[in-house]
Amino acid sequence: MSPKNRPKKSYYIPLSKKILLVIIIFTLTFSIAFIGLSTLNNQKISEMVQENKFLDAINSKVYDINGEIITEFYQENRNPVPLSKIPSNLINATIAIEDSDFYKHKGISLRGIVRAQWENFKNIILQLKKEAKPHGGSTITQQLAINTFLTREISLNRKLKDILLALQIERSFTKDEILEMYLNEIYFGHGAYGVQSAAKMYFNKNVQDLNLAECALLAGIPRGPSYYSPILNPEVSLKRRNIILDRMFKLDYISKEDMEKAKQNPLELDYNNKRDKFTAPYFSTFILSQLLEEYGANVVYKGGLKIYTTLDLEMQYFAEKALQESGHEGAIIAIEPQTGYIKAMVGGKDFGESKFNRATQAYRQPGSAFKPFIYLTALDNGFTPSNIIEDSPVTFENGWSPENYEKEFSGPVTLREAFEQSINVVGVKLLEQVGIKNVINYSHKAGIKSELRSDLSLALGTSEISPLEIASAYATIANLGVRVDPLSIIQIEDYSGKIIKDNIPQKKKVFKEETCYVLINMMEEVIKRGTGWNAKIGRPAAGKTGTTNDFVDAWFIGFTPELVTAVYIGNDDRKPLGNKMTGGVVAAPVWAKFMKNALKNSEKKDFFQPDKITKISVCKESGLLPTDSCPEILTVTFIKGSEPISYCTVHQKYFEIPKTEEYPEIKKPYYEEIEEIKEKYEEKPTETEEKEETLQSLIEKLRKKHKTQ
Repeated sequence: MSPKNRPKKSYYIPLSKKILLVIIIFTLTFSIAFIGLSTLNNQKISEMVQENKFLDAINSKVYDINGEIITEFYQENRNPVPLSKIPSNLINATIAIEDSDFYKHKGISLRGIVRAQWENFKNIILQLKKEAKPHGGSTITQQLAINTFLTREISLNRKLKDILLALQIERSFTKDEILEMYLNEIYFGHGAYGVQSAAKMYFNKNVQDLNLAECALLAGIPRGPSYYSPILNPEVSLKRRNIILDRMFKLDYISKEDMEKAKQNPLELDYNNKRDKFTAPYFSTFILSQLLEEYGANVVYKGGLKIYTTLDLEMQYFAEKALQESGHEGAIIAIEPQTGYIKAMVGGKDFGESKFNRATQAYRQPGSAFKPFIYLTALDNGFTPSNIIEDSPVTFENGWSPENYEKEFSGPVTLREAFEQSINVVGVKLLEQVGIKNVINYSHKAGIKSELRSDLSLALGTSEISPLEIASAYATIANLGVRVDPLSIIQIEDYSGKIIKDNIPQKKKVFKEETCYVLINMMEEVIKRGTGWNAKIGRPAAGKTGTTNDFVDAWFIGFTPELVTAVYIGNDDRKPLGNKMTGGVVAAPVWAKFMKNALKNSEKKDFFQPDKITKISVCKESGLLPTDSCPEILTVTFIKGSEPISYCTVHQKYFEIPKTEEYPEIKKPYYEEIEEIKEKYEEKPTETEEKEETLQSLIEKLRKKHKTQ
């Protein structure tokens, strides 16, 4: 065979080798750039330091939507301490978690950089962790350089600057001096800079008096002061503490016995911070965590920012008052559906007692407050308010038998009535008919981000979600199918007045407006005559109650055309609120009190009606077109083309022969008499007013005659 005709060899390169090749190329590129920049002389570095000097300590101000000042973020005075007063456990814990090679490297760690880039490759390129943030592989010296001279900007330019600064710092100071500066410089959250301020704030101790468990806890905070805060996220903070203790044992800083003993220590804080005396404290700390995440403590506390928020201070006051006067623990969050603006946020009845923000961090079962998403799915897939489902006992293959709140069954009911009265069994049967996956899909489209249970108990609201999530999802319904993600910050200016952030509401059409309008009409009926009757506010409003087993959680989420508000009531330890303490009894009055005050100066508006909507009269019981015999008639909203066209079959207009089981005494001979009466009635349908007899009255006479015989 000639060389030309020989088949070409194909070479297979394993994925691991491809990844290694990417790392080598990156490392070489980075090294070449670094070597070029590192040839700059000390004078050039000094010039760079001058350009990135310490920020002037200018307070950052936070404004509400009307330009009223909410609070100020500013730097608390540090209390520097010499390294000799800092316990060795705190030093070792910091080194263990931040930079285990601190005493070996010269300011930067190539191994750390490669390791960080490998994590970035896995998380960002391969998308193994889609929400993971880029790793920088910074040493303690680099972090000191960043905190002192630079911002948190993520860029190659800033990375190269902090490397050069770290090298210069290492030339100018000893390792102990660098460590002392770092431990007195770093931010520990809630306004505390340096280890002494942090020890005083979290434990009311001097730093030298901290025990091993407390040292490990503090060492874990600087990587994410908001996320790892033992005040805001105690469980996350404890988990990180234990990771640090494991790391200290691995590096031979502590014995296994010391490690296990420290892990058993509960989280015992003696927190006292005057900086927490915020107006709208839960909202203020909510946006503070966002700002620190994006801009870093240096800019937020000393950068003189002007932060313009969505909060309405007057509404905030009414929300705080409504929850406090209820006497219960819980949360209130109000959102403008057209913009996603958070107008009020109350995360608890007393910020001084608990910093835990129940509006954003409390994940609880919503109970029947989840049902609108089941009915939304059904209405969008051919069901109407007049469809009948049997409210009767049912047992599924797994042996589960759902129950109604009153432990009773109503027989055949319309979807409209089942929704108004929050009938559980009908909700479960409807979920089974429309499909669990479909309902989960619709819920996520509406704005719920939490994972939802993929079983029929979903109909009873067994999946835990936060008040902010469910308020946002209800806002999508109120906004006729247009989802707008919640916003808390509108605009940010730096100290010179330059706009550095400008948030524009991002809108997405996710549902048909006519489907949402029909559901809104059903939710209005919940307040008019259903389980939400305590939520009447004297203007068009829609909503839904929610109650969980044993009365542990109570909800009312409702809205007018201009404002959506979620009220959650529940104890942090999940103890029951008390017998019969339902969402309609506990949460709805709180909602009504807030909404009446919040909207007292607003014009009463009705919900916008889309074109593809028709409203007709139907029999309340059957949901069909009414006859003269129907005892109660309602006006119900339908999507055009889906309205009923047949008449009520429950309430007959003409007399029917009684069933033998109801009137066993009526025998065959009387059928002829009945026919004679019918003929007489048809021949003489009307008589004088004094002697007027109807078909029904004649039949009654016949029954009396038969009974007498």
